[in-house]
Amino acid sequence: MNKRVIAIGLAGCLTMGNVSIVLADKITDVNVKNELENPISINTELEENEIKVETEIIKPNIDGAEIDIKIPVIKGLKDSQYQEELNHLIKTHTEENIKKFEEDVEGLKKLDIEWKPQMIVGYDVKSCEDILSIVVDTYIFTGGAHGSSRRDYYNIDIDKNQTIQLSDLFKDGSDFKSIINDQINNEINRQIKDEAKSYFTDDEKFVTIDDSHDFYIDKDGNIVITFQPYDITPWYMGHPEFKIPNKSIAHILKDSESTAEDVNFNKITINGKEVKLNTPMFKSEKGTIMIPFREVAESLEFKVTWDGKNKVASMNKEAVSAGAYVGGDKYYFSKAFVYLEEESKLIKGTTFVPISFIEQVLQGETTITNDGMLNIKY
Repeated sequence: MNKRVIAIGLAGCLTMGNVSIVLADKITDVNVKNELENPISINTELEENEIKVETEIIKPNIDGAEIDIKIPVIKGLKDSQYQEELNHLIKTHTEENIKKFEEDVEGLKKLDIEWKPQMIVGYDVKSCEDILSIVVDTYIFTGGAHGSSRRDYYNIDIDKNQTIQLSDLFKDGSDFKSIINDQINNEINRQIKDEAKSYFTDDEKFVTIDDSHDFYIDKDGNIVITFQPYDITPWYMGHPEFKIPNKSIAHILKDSESTAEDVNFNKITINGKEVKLNTPMFKSEKGTIMIPFREVAESLEFKVTWDGKNKVASMNKEAVSAGAYVGGDKYYFSKAFVYLEEESKLIKGTTFVPISFIEQVLQGETTITNDGMLNIKY
């Protein structure tokens, strides 16, 4: 994903935890005058375009309830009509929630309750660069073991002045869902094993994302896949999030500087040393760069072995052991299984693994330079 340099004003996109430090308040009430002060100013390098995220405070008159509602108001987009429609959409969502909350509170008054109903709405500006990502967080409590919490995600392409969904970030025909699904499943398995986290199993377990799945862009430009409570976890796990590092999907991002077609398939750089490959890399039907397992492993000073009976290619060095179950998407690191978006392949006696093997299995780093050179650091 290309990143233009974004100059953030003195305020910048300041955040504290999950709540934005808002520098501009617009108060909406029946008898209250609207005022704007010190808006958050996000200056992009787009000519004559200054993006501002201001705060509107809504104070509905609902007796007996605790209410704190702050919603974002976006200003400075080149397409003023789109901007107006977007702000209207954000406000309408909140107004619909207020109406439902007010009806619930009126019903509770007849029950002589001992608790105070709550409605709290806030927002967080997650990214201020090519894509403006805003998360609106709504919490409502009207009784029971706990309240209800929902997050709505608004991702705006600043240059094109349009709302985007997850699939818009990827090249046509790329199998981005499989790649991201594998990363999410691997992280879920790690959290269950290492952190004793709870995720649903059987029919309620995570299966796949879709084209319009919830996401935002973080401050470093990475995609973060998100879930609502109860989607894949019990309530107490909150809103699970999974960061998808750009470097692991750079070859399928629409705006990436280098593509699989640009790569020099005959040589790579490993830990700063150029290596000429006897067996060149290639691009799979899914668009994944496939690298020769043995040549890369030996260049990293691993000992490579082949289990012909079980069709497992392994690499070992000191306490590190990793490998591929050839012909499938199953790989391993130490004693843990890892599943990648692409199956390993055995072609004319050479085992090939996807480039993501370096990062997601070995925990190394890969980058592709502007001149098409694949760099591996481990």
